Formats: sequence, structure tokens, C-alpha cells
Amino acid sequence: MQPCLKRRLLYACSQAYRPKLETIGRPVGWLEPPLVIERDLPLAHRPIDAALVGRVPEGVLVSFRGTLPPFFGRGDGWTVVLDWLNDGLSLCVDDPDYAGGVHLGFADSMKRLWEDCGDRPGLRSAVTRMLDQSLLDRRARPHLFVTGHSKGGALANLFAFRAATRADWAHLPISVATIAAARTGNSSFARAYAATRIACLRYELPSDLVPHLPPGPHTPGWAVALLRQFWPRFSSADFQPVGLKISGGTTHHQPWLGARQPRRLAGLLRPRHGFEALMPAMLAAHAICPDSGYDRLVCTGEDCDHGAADPRHAGSRRLS
Repeated sequence: MQPCLKRRLLYACSQAYRPKLETIGRPVGWLEPPLVIERDLPLAHRPIDAALVGRVPEGVLVSFRGTLPPFFGRGDGWTVVLDWLNDGLSLCVDDPDYAGGVHLGFADSMKRLWEDCGDRPGLRSAVTRMLDQSLLDRRARPHLFVTGHSKGGALANLFAFRAATRADWAHLPISVATIAAARTGNSSFARAYAATRIACLRYELPSDLVPHLPPGPHTPGWAVALLRQFWPRFSSADFQPVGLKISGGTTHHQPWLGARQPRRLAGLLRPRHGFEALMPAMLAAHAICPDSGYDRLVCTGEDCDHGAADPRHAGSRRLS
């Protein structure tokens, strides 16, 4: 029996860091091996942008890789540095592909991933091909699922917005689950995103700094104080989160794939097996590996019915 789809989206986020490795006990449920889409930073020739595109029985799944970690990462040191510099291009710019201002570095990454590059397919053509294949073999439903961790969560939101505004995909339900996502755009973008048909959940842990970056008016005081330790002249911009927040201690949550009220995570988020002792606290709070806080939050830390039909939620936007 397949695990809950939200759990499998978490596993897809992990696999995006190591595309050829599907960890035992954490199956995504691919119908066939996913297509790996990578793009190099121009002139540097190092792959800082990556996504997986594949089919699961519920639909076509796109999973974006987050920023390469400084430790235990994939790629050489310069690739990691360039990936982090891409994150640092946090100037909020107007882009014709979006409504409102978006993160310059993330928007550039999406441009590289969206279109074909020589004989290498981009996201647009890869998703179209898999949707067409599903029409022929009926092995996957006509539904688009998008996920990503950290920077990958920000790219997931940009991709979902572009997908929602395509006329040839107007029939597709679009469901997004971001995990510890960095912020994508300003208040204008957030309003436009909310007005689309996208059903989006964003998973955030209270102790994780990354979901508050780049900073905006809702950045909590502890995060502002921490940022000012590094940048004394720091001032908040207008970056806004999107989607329905699910976090430790969340008390208000609307159903998405039939999910009900999430439980408080006081017990679930206690350190176990010394995991937090092995890494600095901020890295541990941001991790999605087994036994991490996010591993215990997604589905497991919610009062989740794992996608079972619930007539009370018939009018809600769901995962499927």
C-alpha cells in the first residue's frame, strides 16, 4: 500500500538532491524513472538548478531541488558557492511571467529550467509529454503536483504560477506542497497567486529560519534579530509567503486532500536519537532527512486521512 501522497512528496524533495537514489522505506511511487532536468549557471558551467519530472498514479509530479548544502552535499565547492550566491540575488523585480515582483535569482533559475536547452527538454515540454502519455495509457490522472524544499519550494511556487496561467493546461488541477520554502515574491505576487486555482500547502517549522527569507513585514522578531547580527543595516523588504501554512502548533487548517486539523507537535518535535546534537541547530531545523522535524510534521504530525474521500470537504481545494 502506497504511503500518503504528502509523505511521498516529501520523499520526492529528498530524491531531488540525489536523483538516482530512492531511499529504502521512502518510496515516491514513480510509474517509471523520473526525468532529471538540470541547468548550468551561464559561463560557470555548473548545475545549480535541478528538478525531477515524472508520473505517479495520481498525476504528473515535479520536484525541485533546494540549495546544495555546504556539508554532505552533491557537487564541488564552487557549485555550492554559486548556488548560494543565486539565493543571494534577492532583489525583487517585476517579471512578465508573473504578476508582481519576484526574487531575481529564483526567477532566473526558473527561466533556465522552463525551456528546452538544445536536445535537453525543459519543464514545459517534459510535463506536456507526460500529460500526453497519460492520455494514451491512462496510468496517471490529469493532475499536476509540484513540490520542493528550501529554494526548491520557491521554484515550485514560480512553476505553479506559470502552469496555472497556461491556456493549454487550464483543465489541470494544480496542487503544491512546499517544505521549508524560501519566499518567492512580494505582496502583489502573493495576491495574484492566491487568486489562481492553485491549492498550496506550505510546511514550516517555528525554529527554521529559511521560510522567513528573504525577509518581509511578517518576519518574526527573532529572525530579524538574528539577521542583524550578520547585517547590522538590515531592513525588511516586501517578500510574502504564499499558500496555507502548516506548522508545529498550528491550530487553524483547512482541508487539502481531505486533511483535517493538525495536532500540536510538542512531543513529536522533541529531539530523538541525538539528531539535533549532530548538526548546528539551524541546519537541523531545516533538514528533511528521516527523523527530522519536517519528517515528523508532514502527514505524521497532522490529523491526516491520507487522501480518503470525505464528503464534508467536497467543496474544498484538495491535493487530488
